[in-house]
Amino acid sequence: MKTYTKILGSIVIVLAIVAFLLVDSFFIAPSRFVTRNEIIENEQIPEQLNNMNIVFFSDIKYGTFMNEERLNKLIDTINHSGPDVVIFGGDLYDDSITATDESNAVLTKAFNKIKAKYGKFAVYGDIDDSSDVMKTAVNAIYDGSNFEVIQNTSFQIHKNGSQFITLVGLDNGIDGIKDITGAYANVSADSFVFTICHTPDTASEVPVDLTDYFLAGHSLGGQANFFFTSLYAPAYATQYLRGKHEIDDTFTLDITNGTGTTQQDVRFLTPGEIVVYTLKQTKKKEEVKPSSKLYTNSSTVE
Repeated sequence: MKTYTKILGSIVIVLAIVAFLLVDSFFIAPSRFVTRNEIIENEQIPEQLNNMNIVFFSDIKYGTFMNEERLNKLIDTINHSGPDVVIFGGDLYDDSITATDESNAVLTKAFNKIKAKYGKFAVYGDIDDSSDVMKTAVNAIYDGSNFEVIQNTSFQIHKNGSQFITLVGLDNGIDGIKDITGAYANVSADSFVFTICHTPDTASEVPVDLTDYFLAGHSLGGQANFFFTSLYAPAYATQYLRGKHEIDDTFTLDITNGTGTTQQDVRFLTPGEIVVYTLKQTKKKEEVKPSSKLYTNSSTVE
């Protein structure tokens, strides 16, 4: 009887856990946003930018599941993280949505609320580039909310002086036209470089000697991950789908899970997120030069 009771109890616990995960995945997790904090330590980070916070988020997918209420919650999460710089990784709208004056106004108002002392930037996603009508709508939203699009070019971020880090923005690898040579044309190897591109697989195409950190979105981190498969694995996120990767042992690719959902309003083991990168300067190690002095053993005779 005791064995039967234990088995029954175990079954009840397992069913309760499964029920909780299902409820969370479909009804709670899609509208929950976490803040992932990353510290980047590097000798090339200038002293004047030490402790700067750069917030990166991507893939709002507005219109199908992401609504105004959920969007405002996301904006509050971004502002509460204390950003100095904000970067959006592309895809304002879901691919099933046609932009309207009303939806454009909602997005413009929300993006206007984002506060960043040293600039707000964006790159185009594949949906942003999907048609002339969509791109016109996206550009109007950015223009109306003081976001600067970095398309196949670079931009220097200053804080309190002449020292800077560099942002390189690339068009996406699907509908966009990448110009990697042009984007890196004015980039110095002495600068710390963030490269931002919507599509993760583009990381294999950039110059490793001019890239320190590569930020991407697009894949939603798989959106729902279980066992050895993911719900969502789009083109140009097949080589690198989610997480962090070291490219040629030279620079880091970091793929955000994004903030919206597509196809189904579900999140499992892949929370919607914003990422806060805090810059930390590390001092260069001084070379230890061999001494020119001649040392000899000595002894004292008492």
